[in-house]
Amino acid sequence: MKKVETCMWQAIIKICIGVCLISLGNIGWADEHLQIMEKQKKLVLKGKISAALGEYDSHLKGAVEYLVCGHNGKEYESIVVVEATAKEVHDALENLGVAVGTPPGYDEEKDAPTPPKGTEFLFYVEWQDGDTKKKVRAEELVFNVKTQKPMQHVAWVYSGSRIVPDLDSDDEDAMIPQAFMSNDLVALRLFDASALFQNPLPESSEENIYKKNDALLPKLGTPVTLTIEVNRKMQLFVIITGRVQGVGFRNFTQLNAKQLGLNGYAKNLPNGTVEVVAEGNKSQLDALIALLKKGPRYARVDSLEIDERPFTGEYKTFGVRY
Repeated sequence: MKKVETCMWQAIIKICIGVCLISLGNIGWADEHLQIMEKQKKLVLKGKISAALGEYDSHLKGAVEYLVCGHNGKEYESIVVVEATAKEVHDALENLGVAVGTPPGYDEEKDAPTPPKGTEFLFYVEWQDGDTKKKVRAEELVFNVKTQKPMQHVAWVYSGSRIVPDLDSDDEDAMIPQAFMSNDLVALRLFDASALFQNPLPESSEENIYKKNDALLPKLGTPVTLTIEVNRKMQLFVIITGRVQGVGFRNFTQLNAKQLGLNGYAKNLPNGTVEVVAEGNKSQLDALIALLKKGPRYARVDSLEIDERPFTGEYKTFGVRY
């Protein structure tokens, strides 16, 4: 009997070790405030809604210049303050294999500013609201005073920040990304080369166009989780439950998927649900999911089961299957 029990415990230990190894393969490196999720090509950071927002409203009139900064960055005009430094984020992205892009600058021959170039990223903010968790695209916490709407979703450009002299180094020739000194991570202004990431929207070249979105922003100082994810190609497999057959749901999905540049199909299943397979960039797929949650006029969407899968490229258009 003891021999059987020993074998059982050995089996359990092996299973636990296997689970741990799988987890470690998924998280390339982790500590208390930053995780690198290698498989999903994303970083997960701990932070908070900036408690310093509004400190200089008499001068700033509510304007915000940064989506994200680190401690001792411009916290008074940033939406989120993370515990990680700009250098830690920079090094973590290097760990993911993401190359540094080109910061915005100025073309003297054309007498015009040059936009940032680099890998595109998506930002998500999650926090606890009573008994429920809320997760939104970070742009929804920003308000556009010109359109009187939340900032539209965008793929942020990782330019890596302009290179400047390292004033803390004994080497007079030492250079360093400016973000390492300012600790400003994500700029809301298109041509702000001091931060690691820039907003590529043309509207962002205007001054004082963004404020905090009081309709959605949680209480200042609220702990949050910030996810920074490469805008990579992938496939989504989705099952939509509710009153979703006989109401034009497949045609609704096809129309919007094509407008977003996605490929795949929508199909009615015998149990009354709708199956959707869509391929494209994560930003395009996010937009489709937001539409599927609402559905066409006469539909009632109760739930969505979403499974992220590897991109295949097998679909050349978006069709309706019968």
